[in-house]
Amino acid sequence: MAISDWEEHFKSIYDTEPDTYHRMVSAEDANGELAARLHDLSRGATRIVDIGAGTGRLTAPLCVAGVEVHAVDIAPAMLEVARTKLATCAGSWTTSVGDARRLPIADDWADAAIAGWVFGHLTEWYSDTWEEALGQAIAEMDRVVRPGGIEVVVDTLGTAATAPAPPTPALGRYHDALETMGFARTVLATDYEFSSINESIELLDWFFDLGDWARQHNNPVVPEFTGWWQRRR
Repeated sequence: MAISDWEEHFKSIYDTEPDTYHRMVSAEDANGELAARLHDLSRGATRIVDIGAGTGRLTAPLCVAGVEVHAVDIAPAMLEVARTKLATCAGSWTTSVGDARRLPIADDWADAAIAGWVFGHLTEWYSDTWEEALGQAIAEMDRVVRPGGIEVVVDTLGTAATAPAPPTPALGRYHDALETMGFARTVLATDYEFSSINESIELLDWFFDLGDWARQHNNPVVPEFTGWWQRRR
């Protein structure tokens, strides 16, 4: 797909197919490396903002750990699914529809903020001005996190990949920008483990256009790498 096509593809999914999206991401992180990082984050924070929370794949484990979480996403349909997943968690939570560049949260409210798989979309949705948009989003993260708090960005380093690397040149420039801003990168293995080969083919084709890869490899386990970028406010 061309970049403009990917833009519409993802936006359509986030607006109209959140349940299928949640089914896919629920198969992610088979080795628990991302879960361990979230656990460590929750140990040092009382309040966390989840920026671009989607269906709550990061919000829910943080809430289960007993943290107060405020989940923000631009797609109301995604947050509707998140609320159903958060309904029985041990911690307290709230959700808001909002843009990462204009968070509906008070100054210094949070001990930590995490933005998972959201800022990378700026390179597609604002291809000519993504650096400005990223700067605005990071400035908002700075505003809502208290001095001394933790800021985390989580984003892709490749699905169905044999080694961690940005999937596109634009994402590579975005990753470089994060590191220029003082975010230190850790590479996590976040393989998908689907319930069957058929589910692997179905969901990889639906979201990533990787159905041919899934058919060729004929394995419900799909390798994936994810970057965890962290800095102190």
